[in-house]
Formats: sequence, structure tokens, C-alpha cells
Amino acid sequence: MKQRACIFFLLLATGQFIFPQYKPWFIHYNFVYGTKAMSLGNAFTAVADDLTAVFWNPAGLAFERSPQFFFTYQAENQTQEMDPQEANVLGSVRRYDYLFSSQLNQINFFSVSAPAAFWKMKWAFALSYYRYLPYGFKGSAEGTLSFPQEGAMDQVTTVNFKGSEGIDVLAFSVAAAITDYVSLGCTLQQFFGSGSQHKQFLTPELEFHEQYSENLRGRNFIFGLILRPFKFLNLGITYHTGLKNKFESSKLSWEIDSQGADVNQEVEDSLAQVTLPAQFSLGVALRPVKWLNLSFDYSVIQWEKGIVEDYYSYAPVLPFPQKSYFATEQNDVSNLRLGAEITIPLRWFDLCFRGGWSNEKQLFTDGSGQDVKVNGYAAGIAVDFSDTLLLEVAYQRQQADWLERGYFDPNQLISSQFKGNLLKFSLTYRFGRLFKE
Repeated sequence: MKQRACIFFLLLATGQFIFPQYKPWFIHYNFVYGTKAMSLGNAFTAVADDLTAVFWNPAGLAFERSPQFFFTYQAENQTQEMDPQEANVLGSVRRYDYLFSSQLNQINFFSVSAPAAFWKMKWAFALSYYRYLPYGFKGSAEGTLSFPQEGAMDQVTTVNFKGSEGIDVLAFSVAAAITDYVSLGCTLQQFFGSGSQHKQFLTPELEFHEQYSENLRGRNFIFGLILRPFKFLNLGITYHTGLKNKFESSKLSWEIDSQGADVNQEVEDSLAQVTLPAQFSLGVALRPVKWLNLSFDYSVIQWEKGIVEDYYSYAPVLPFPQKSYFATEQNDVSNLRLGAEITIPLRWFDLCFRGGWSNEKQLFTDGSGQDVKVNGYAAGIAVDFSDTLLLEVAYQRQQADWLERGYFDPNQLISSQFKGNLLKFSLTYRFGRLFKE
């Protein structure tokens, strides 16, 4: 009994400094779907001219005139590092260093579509699969306590993680061009899984494991509208409805003894309830000259309403998707995004150069209660081979700085630096035009 109480105390003590640092893991509420969208800084609400329109603005599907196949591959890494901290504790100088790193490689969007014409209108239908919120990360968070003036061995606390932490989505979309100037679209998002994740906790005194399996089912809708009052101007609006449904979770935990055997296994189940927030976005796309496209987006996600209730025994109501029982603030977020594209027609193909900037307010605040904002800088290139094949590649650099509470003194605020690198590749294959523009 004393041993288990000691283990719990150690996990609680180390967790206070390791767990809060996971927050950058959840920056992907901004949904980096599609290579073109990312290269334009996600300023895509009024553009919506590829199959990721099923998420960004399903009304854009109505202007597609050929059956299409589309997928995106994504490679990503993230790091977060806190400034070193030193303190004199009982006459002994101690130093604390912290580093978080993770990576993700996956096909994160797949879609097929087909156009149609009836009731004197142009229609389009699409079936898509993608992942909502982070998914498939692996990496580690490491805190190191050292004694620089004494030469003692470092005390390293590490959390290694791998697996998935997100929601699988199967999306059904329909769009119609009411006139040449107005199109409407709707996507039904069917959530059907949340994957599993394994965490390994390592301290000088113990090794502890947790294996989570989670599942969220339910559905919501995305409604989109695109207005084309002039040939050089697109206006886009989208609204994502919220979702409230049951959230099933199972946790297997165990310790590793000195002989390397699994001991003290425990299984705990939870039937919680999750609320996903609503969100809306406004977008403008301009084409001042034939070879130049400019886009601007503003969006809001109501993360203050994102909660998970009755999640194990930590607390009755927690912020979602953080699911942390430590005190955190979770706010509504707003995003500003800008993008530009230059198209150069060549003999055999069109060559497109793209660039974008985004300012994404995060769903959590820093140690001083201030908003955390991640700036993204993106660039991309596309090669459009006639009406058949489109190849795209894009890179985005994300960075942010904020203040975290100190390791030795929680009232002391320590600078924390976040960096993210995303590389995307997309392929679009068109099966020939069925209808004229």
C-alpha cells in the first residue's frame, strides 16, 4: 500500500510539469487539410476549389465539372522548449530543462467526387475520409533536473507516447450551383472512432504505462455558401454545427518491476459525454488580374463550449480536447489568414506559386492568462497537367512564444518556444469533364 501511494505521489508530482506541456499537441484545431489550403495560409473559405472544400466550404464543390479522386499525405514535427531554470534549494543549486518533441506521418485526407446536372442546376457529390483533431503522433516530453555545481547525475523524467488521439470522420457532401453567381453546399460529418494511445512514464524510481482506447460517435453538419457577384470576386461563408454525444474510453495501466515484469495491472472504463463546439468562417477571394489570386479568411471556433463530462474520476467537467485534470483556461479562438497564388501558363502545364500567412489564436491561455497565438508562414507549388492530373506540394512553418509557470516556483513565469514544420503532398486525378462550364 505504501509503495502504491509513493508511486501515485511521484506521478502526480512529475505530471504537474510534464502534462501541461502537452498543450502544443492540440494546436491542430485549425485543421490543416489540403496542400493548396495550407500553402494559402488556410485562407480557403471563398476559394474552395478542390475536394477539401467538403470541410472548408462544401459550396465550392458545385463548380467542379469532372469526377475526381484526391488524397493528401502529411509529414509533420513539433518541438517545444522552455528556457532553463535555476534555483538554490536548501543550499544546493539545481537546474531544470524541458523539451517536448513529436512527429506525424500519414495520409490525412481522401476523397472522391462526381458532378451531376438535374433540375436545371449543376450538382456535385463527394465521399471523404479525414481525421478531426490531432492523430497518429509519436514522440516524448522530457524534463531534466540537474545539479551543475555538484556533479551529481541528472534526474530525468520522460513521457513517451505513440498511437492516435483524434476522431475519424466519414463525410458525405452535396452541393448545387443555384445560379452562375450563387452555390450552396452541405457536408454531413459522421464521427466513428478515436483510436488508441500508449504512454510510458519514466522516472529514476519507476516505470509506469497507460494504454487508452477511445471512441466518439455522432454527427454534425457543415453548411457553406459562395457568392460570385463579379468574375473577379468570391465571397464565402461556412458554419459548422456543434456536437454532443457519448465518449467511450478504456484505460489499462501497469507498472514494470525491477525484473522487467508487468505488475499491478488495472483496467478502468469511462462513459463520458463530449461537446464539440460550433465554428464559422468568412472569406473573400479576389482576382485582380488573370494570373493572380488573393484570399482572406476570418474564423471563430467556440472552444469555451468544448468540454468532456464524467471523464474517469478526475473531475466532472474538463476542457476538451485537452482532457487534463490540472487547472487550465480554454477560450474561444479567432483566426486571421491571408493567401496569394500566381499562375504561369506554360506549354504543357500550368505552374502555380503560392504563399500564405496565418495567425491562429489557441484554445488555451499561457501562465499569465494571456492568449497564445501561433503564426504560420507557408509556401507551395503546383503543376496542373491540363484537365487530368494536378500535383501539389507545400511547406508551413509554425512558431509561437508564451509564458509557462516555473518548475521551482509556480509564481515565476518562464518563456516557452514552440516550432512546427509541416510538409504536404497532394494528388488530384480528374476523369474527364462531363459537363461544360
